[in-house]
Amino acid sequence: MNEIQNIYDNDTFFSEYEKMRETKINANELLEIPMMLSLLPNLKEKRILDIGCGAGGMCRYFAEHGAKYVLGVDISKKMLEVAKSETQNSNVEYRRLAMEYLPEIKDKFDIVFSSLAFHYVEDFNKLMHDISNLLNPKGIFLFSQEHPVNTATILNANMDKKYVEIEGKRYYYLSDYNVDGVRNLKWNIDGVIKYHRSFSTIMNDLIESHFKILRVEESKPNKRALELVEKFKHQKDRPYFLFVKAEKETL
Repeated sequence: MNEIQNIYDNDTFFSEYEKMRETKINANELLEIPMMLSLLPNLKEKRILDIGCGAGGMCRYFAEHGAKYVLGVDISKKMLEVAKSETQNSNVEYRRLAMEYLPEIKDKFDIVFSSLAFHYVEDFNKLMHDISNLLNPKGIFLFSQEHPVNTATILNANMDKKYVEIEGKRYYYLSDYNVDGVRNLKWNIDGVIKYHRSFSTIMNDLIESHFKILRVEESKPNKRALELVEKFKHQKDRPYFLFVKAEKETL
């Protein structure tokens, strides 16, 4: 296994991320969060694990909407410092823990949630098994990640963008789709490591970990998002995010 990446504790990356977060005019706020909220199950009296909780926004949301207990885990010390400073809910706990070490958690949960974190993990199959082991029977698993069509292409060093524009319409490049594995990218800083896996890999790893798929969605902009960010119209051609809602099967 490669060394576990912790880009959010890089000072340059964190500074750029904070600027993006403050504006609230970004894909996370306008495309990802609305869809995740629409897919949430009933939160009343539920025990919830948030993997890659970041600044704790969803942990606070869960607590404010009836959750009995919320555990947020993240690898980033900087993000957890923000989360703790902004959280007053007594039933929310934060723990510094990488996704690769979920078996260290000894509790069981009714809901496991994760927002835009899984494309940073190398061994997706192991992660799915670990999450299944943390869920109660019939527990709900809801996650988002970068869409496989967005992570697939290994860009040539001479390519400055992922599309060609003809008569005002973008036509996106897609290659390397069935080549699961590491992708080395520039996002705020050089050398950001993400992992591509095909849609079939994702679905089969879920099935092998005893999950029943309840819902699959892909990012689509609503009217407000289109009004605020004109480029989001291109989501009809190449969605940024994949959303999966699943239930742990009773064995």
